[in-house]
Amino acid sequence: MMGACSCLLLITACFLAACSSTDEDFFYQDEPRVRLVGDYVWAAGTDSITFSFVAYPSDVTEMEMSVDAQIMGEVADHNRVVNLSVDDSKTTATASMYTFPSTVTIPAGEAKATFPVVLKRDASLTSKKVRLYIKVDDSSDFKTGVNEENHITLIWSDVLSKPNNWSDLEPFFGTYSDTKYRFMLTNSDGAGEFSTETMSWALLNSYRIRFQNALNEYNAAHPGNPLTDENGQLVTFE
Repeated sequence: MMGACSCLLLITACFLAACSSTDEDFFYQDEPRVRLVGDYVWAAGTDSITFSFVAYPSDVTEMEMSVDAQIMGEVADHNRVVNLSVDDSKTTATASMYTFPSTVTIPAGEAKATFPVVLKRDASLTSKKVRLYIKVDDSSDFKTGVNEENHITLIWSDVLSKPNNWSDLEPFFGTYSDTKYRFMLTNSDGAGEFSTETMSWALLNSYRIRFQNALNEYNAAHPGNPLTDENGQLVTFE
């Protein structure tokens, strides 16, 4: 009885392995695909990049974002081209507000290529956010990737917005509010963003101490009227 059961399990395992191998070979080798991935500082592992010019001086009129076109499968011994385009039905930014290449070349032997998307500062952005939806189109080298990763959405404005990576920053700075974030930017000595990817624990903690000291000074200068946020909560970094 035990021998028969073992044999049955072995046959089943081989069948499942064969199916898995066939699916993988078809998806990744027979039809190479590509996906778009944003810089973690801005995308934080999501399919969108969120950015605001409000943290930067008025003479900063453009911001370049890096996006990776990553292959889903094996590298090749020749250059391969990725086609990109805008999905107008999901885009609210006008063509004058951005630039990016329509094709990206992934070099031979490489698994990805990085391309720039330039976001431009426009007067209208002081009162609204705009959206750019970039998608992968089929080319002679690649099919589009899975629906969740065959595009990247960029959202930008000139108004304050919660950073995508705030969950990473919360252990240092606490619960998010627009008032707190604006206070941080005002007292950051020019830092336009904060990231656990590019900043050490010591640096982020030093910013926390700096902000708390600045907050103490503010509250001391406004007795009986400490800094509160838009939700009526006291701002704190402790």
